[in-house]
Amino acid sequence: MTDAPLAIVLAAGLSTRMKSKTPKVLHPIAGRPLLAHVLDTVRAAGALPLVVLSKDSEPARAMLDGSARVALQDPPRGTGDAVRVALAEANGERGVAYIVYGDTPLLRAETLASLRALLAERHAMLAILAGDVGTDNAYGRIVRDKNGDVERIVEARLASAEEKLLPESILGAYAADLGWLREAVARLRPNATGEIFLTDLVAEATREGKRVAVHRTGDPEEGMGVNTRVELAAAEAALRRRIRDGHMLAGVTFRDPESCQVDADVRIAADVVIDRGTILEGKTQIAAGSRVGPYAVLRDTIIGERCRVENSTLEGATLEDEVTVGPYSHLRPGAYLERGVSIGNFGEVKNARLKTGTKMHHFSYIGDAEIGARVNIGAGTITLNYDGVRKNRTVVGDDAFIGSDTLLRAPVTVGAGATTGAGAVVTKDVPEGMVAVGMPARAIKKADRRQKKGS
Repeated sequence: MTDAPLAIVLAAGLSTRMKSKTPKVLHPIAGRPLLAHVLDTVRAAGALPLVVLSKDSEPARAMLDGSARVALQDPPRGTGDAVRVALAEANGERGVAYIVYGDTPLLRAETLASLRALLAERHAMLAILAGDVGTDNAYGRIVRDKNGDVERIVEARLASAEEKLLPESILGAYAADLGWLREAVARLRPNATGEIFLTDLVAEATREGKRVAVHRTGDPEEGMGVNTRVELAAAEAALRRRIRDGHMLAGVTFRDPESCQVDADVRIAADVVIDRGTILEGKTQIAAGSRVGPYAVLRDTIIGERCRVENSTLEGATLEDEVTVGPYSHLRPGAYLERGVSIGNFGEVKNARLKTGTKMHHFSYIGDAEIGARVNIGAGTITLNYDGVRKNRTVVGDDAFIGSDTLLRAPVTVGAGATTGAGAVVTKDVPEGMVAVGMPARAIKKADRRQKKGS
């Protein structure tokens, strides 16, 4: 056996029952395409993926980005034929091959390792994954002989009424000796449907007197395949439950787990609290001691330590430590909040950096701007960043005081320690330490900030 098994990933299926123009394996689940989950699993098992695509599923090649070999099955003539096509691409390779389906996102790397170990322990040519999943399903049934050994697999659509009642079903993974597999697949023939079934490998092995080993999983959801949008939703619910459970076991608190959605690539440190109704998407990261929710949406956002985000939407934002956001705020891509910044209700920030200790508590919009440290942004402040052609920058210096309903028409700079009066329309730069009032605003005197400390 080689140290790196081959993993044949069958991804040539159509989206017929999905009723979709998108290839089935590209439908997203927990923030990634179905196929991406399977590829992560086989790589975690130390295997080198070889993906079988058809003309209809070939758009999936783009997501592989050269990270996996591809074999094209044209025309698609069943799973057995798909393996034959893959083996032609892997000509001459020896050792162990895994065979998995591109629509089984719940399969675990540990299960593949168990299949490989079982293959060696039993001196078998083929090891199959099986489980008890009831009788109301489309999985192939395992037929055993009088001695209890596996005799053959019968596909559900070809099974007799009696065979459909067999409780043991084959799930979506195999391990096989590559040398034997190459010879056995060549002997498979089309059945009554005109397809070549991979499951016929079991009967081929038993006819030759070869041993077929069975690994019975204690978690039959591992073999859950996706052929319809109903099954897609069921698989996503199961995967998201597994993701949440993993975070909780690692020290994260979910106040109402079933109401929260967490994507597969989200990273959450221990001692984080996720409140009800929270959605964490993409590559979001949350550091220790922070609390998110209730009803927050974080997408590709980085949250520092001891932050609080409540009832708000954050997209492509970064929060340093001890930042508070919400309720009802919106941080858009490029928002960067340094340590101790506070954004209150109905605040919006886009492509702007707010430096340490700055406060923006009510009804304001800051876009395409750099706001200094310890700035007070009054209610109703707006940066007028778009002139109809381009986005312009607003710069506010440290310790400035921006009065309520100030309009800052970019490009404009408000100097350090400067003040704008309520309702000011700032169209020209305000020098450091000056007070600007009016429409348009004019600098009229030096700012006296002694009465405004702590405001």
